[in-house]
Amino acid sequence: MSEELDLLREIGAQKISEDTHIPLQHVQSVIHESFEDLTKIQFLGFISILEREYNQELSALKAKGLEYFKAKSLHSSEQHSVFVEPKRVKKPTLIYIIVVFFVFMIVAFISVQSTEDTEVIEEIDNSAIEKVQQKLPPIIVDENSSELSSKVDENLTLQEDEKIVPSLSIIPKSKLWIGYINRDEEIKKQKIIKKTLVLDPSKEWLLSLGHGNVDVEINGELQEFKSRKNVRFFYKDGELKQLTLRDFKILNEGRIW
Repeated sequence: MSEELDLLREIGAQKISEDTHIPLQHVQSVIHESFEDLTKIQFLGFISILEREYNQELSALKAKGLEYFKAKSLHSSEQHSVFVEPKRVKKPTLIYIIVVFFVFMIVAFISVQSTEDTEVIEEIDNSAIEKVQQKLPPIIVDENSSELSSKVDENLTLQEDEKIVPSLSIIPKSKLWIGYINRDEEIKKQKIIKKTLVLDPSKEWLLSLGHGNVDVEINGELQEFKSRKNVRFFYKDGELKQLTLRDFKILNEGRIW
């Protein structure tokens, strides 16, 4: 994409929204090329405002957006042109009703019979257990053994409590564009989120955010960030490092995104 669009991303969605009075989520949609939440009229209007406010030529971005809305319009037209014949609802006949009734009666009979058999088995088992218990010698409890067992149980409980379940979550405080790159599998994705985004903590991640007003939760610990501008991070082995644009481009093979 053009240097002009890179400049807008550097300014940040929050600052652009304040300068132009365009809603924050729409600014994020435009500068990060996520047009799903926009109409064609909104998109063209926002492009005009941005070009006038920052004296920049955004023809490449405008062309990409128009291409998206053209494809969306064609897809919508194809869907409306398909005629689907409604299915006829068949009314149940008398024979079906009779069959269902007999099946219900059989299931009810089997259920009642099974309950009676279970009660008889329980009575037999209880009687046998009582006879065996009467023949057993009394159990002597060793106090020292009991204390040792209690201490072992306490140690096991503490060890279980100390286990930390690995986790990595991005928690936005407002609507947020995020681009995330899985460096292990070389998978690149982007989306606009309102709720928590959970990522695999065993992978390496390059993260680019439309603004820095977010919290990042790693292994149960919360890191808070407050910035109106774009922020970038590198995550590896439970550690999060904030990057400059230069560092991000180096790790991303020279690409800003």
